[in-house]
Amino acid sequence: MFACIFRILTGMLLLACTYSSTLAWADDAYLSEEKDILVVAHSSEWKPYSYLTSEGQPKGLLIDFWRAYAKYNHTSIQFMLLDWPESLSYMKEGGDRVHAGLLKSPERETYLDYVTPIFNTNGSLYVQNQSGKVSKEPLAAGKEVGVVSESYESWFLSEHYPEVKQKRFTRNEALFAAALDGEIQALVADSQTANFYFLTQGKPLAFVADQVLYTQPIYAAVPKGNQALLNEVREGINNIPAEERLRIKQRWVNTERVEAYPAWLLPGAVLAVMFGAVTYIFILKRMVYKRTVALRQANTRLREFANTDPLTQLLNRRGLDAYFARLKPKLSRQQEMGLILIDLDHFKQVNDTYGHMQGDKVLVHLASYLKRFVKKGAVARLGGEEFCVLCPTQDLDALIELANHIRCDVADTVFEFEGADIRVTVSIGAIVSSDVVDGIAALELDALIHAADLLMYRAKNRGRNQVMLASSSSVGTPIAEI
Repeated sequence: MFACIFRILTGMLLLACTYSSTLAWADDAYLSEEKDILVVAHSSEWKPYSYLTSEGQPKGLLIDFWRAYAKYNHTSIQFMLLDWPESLSYMKEGGDRVHAGLLKSPERETYLDYVTPIFNTNGSLYVQNQSGKVSKEPLAAGKEVGVVSESYESWFLSEHYPEVKQKRFTRNEALFAAALDGEIQALVADSQTANFYFLTQGKPLAFVADQVLYTQPIYAAVPKGNQALLNEVREGINNIPAEERLRIKQRWVNTERVEAYPAWLLPGAVLAVMFGAVTYIFILKRMVYKRTVALRQANTRLREFANTDPLTQLLNRRGLDAYFARLKPKLSRQQEMGLILIDLDHFKQVNDTYGHMQGDKVLVHLASYLKRFVKKGAVARLGGEEFCVLCPTQDLDALIELANHIRCDVADTVFEFEGADIRVTVSIGAIVSSDVVDGIAALELDALIHAADLLMYRAKNRGRNQVMLASSSSVGTPIAEI
């Protein structure tokens, strides 16, 4: 009897062990199917792109972007935020890890494969703001220029301006602290980061952008040779909707453009309708009414013809004068008048090589692009291959961004006419009203154009295909000396 009970208990124990081992095998198989956590590396102090809060939490534009990546690809993300040189060293170790975003350079291409562009950024030379003075020296000549160690800005200076002495810092925090403490009088950084640090320190005018050096895309990257991860990340980024990327960018970067209509538009429209109704009631002869309307329309067309360039259908100088007179009294106290003067480089060679007819097509194409791109302001052709954008603007940085977009878009465009591929570049002078006069009431269009024209020729003398600007605090500066 005892032996029978023992055999039954032994059998039950064997069944329990077999069942538990089966469950354990199933758990191991399930866990083996789980995806590994994707490690995303970047800087701990590259505001507003990525940084650690005082509580040690990752935050920034690129942090939100990779969180969107995790959301739309149903994967897990772990952020590894380090000092900038350490983030690059971390990528050199290889493995399944991603750099959240950086600019291309030949040295980085030796150990990284770039995935796809994420956002654009531009880098500028910032110099200490000395009221009433405009820099006349090329790239802060004779000054020590601050950069972050192993940054794209450091490589760019070494490559294009090897004579410039660099003072390298391991972190952005240290770089901007040194600038605000007077340790350095010039630095090179991307515009969004510089604006962020100067504004958050309560010193937005301590340094001014003296020269835009580059506009480049920020790329995601993986360790060299990891093709599987490269394909996975590329496909994952493509899964993020375009509107989600735009929402993230607009949260951190002030790029949103708002269409604003004059306050008098609606009341004016109501008064016009009332005037038409009263006129219709009191003028009984319909033919006279029709002829009156026709005459007004004819006068409007005549004014348009007088104010319009016949080739490009942009405003001519007369039309630009009229727009300036209308815009000037409408500027708010927070706004300035901005002017961008654009001149095609070596355009005579286009006419001589392809003929004036093809040259005119290039001018018409450029005019069409400017009308589509400039949403708030007026575009005019001043003559020949010279164009002008006149617009209200909040500050010089906003005008620089607009001007540099135009320069980059034109340089990237290929004009195809009858089998010929034509490429052109532009030299641009950009200026705001405070660079010319102290008060907006005393501003004259001729003075604004003259100052921008000098800056445009300065851009041509420095090699063309660039934007040249004056200091935003140069009130009363003798522009003729630029």
